[in-house]
Amino acid sequence: MSFTRDHGRVPAGAADLAVLVMARTPRRGEVRQALEPLIGQDGCLALQTALLLQTLAWARALSPRLLGVAHEPADAGRELQRLTGRDVMLLPQNGEGVAARVADAVARVHAHSPGPVLVLWPDLPRLLPYHAQAVHGDLRAGADIVLGPAFDGGFYLIALARPLPGLFALSGQAWRGRDALQNVLDAVARAHLQAGVLRSERALHRPADARAALADPLLPEPIARALRHR
Repeated sequence: MSFTRDHGRVPAGAADLAVLVMARTPRRGEVRQALEPLIGQDGCLALQTALLLQTLAWARALSPRLLGVAHEPADAGRELQRLTGRDVMLLPQNGEGVAARVADAVARVHAHSPGPVLVLWPDLPRLLPYHAQAVHGDLRAGADIVLGPAFDGGFYLIALARPLPGLFALSGQAWRGRDALQNVLDAVARAHLQAGVLRSERALHRPADARAALADPLLPEPIARALRHR
């Protein structure tokens, strides 16, 4: 259930999207904890900050109709605003588990600005024009949902042509782990919906991911600097 797409520059029609970033606020000792043995708490803080800023810069390049950050913890709005800037709509994450939190945030964004919503997690060492073009191409071709799967399970990106609360009624566990993509595709098929699937990407979750990212000669310098922290 995938659609063909071209690779190249970000299409102008991508501005039809609202972009919603699901993010944990950069706080020392509270982010990227699996990477602490490699880069320490300060490195994890620097990495989370760099990933969030990189994701927001990529999203702004799309000229989205709305740019939002759904954040945790819920009390972090004011400190996060200093990092994101005032052009970003901030909303606390609500609900138990990833599925409920995404469904709630998407519903609130859609109520404020109806239309397709691109949900991102600031987990990839690099976001490319390909990702935006692939999402736009699949939505334009008729996909109801576009999925960007991570190698180790879960997703780095989900795009929705419209809110699909039935899909997010799946258990939170169904959206995690190595079976997440198949679980969601099975639910999409049962609902007689159309899905587009992007290529799998390696998210920065574990020390092995960090070492793999550092082997990329095109790794953005702020990410590389954080990953080399000692």
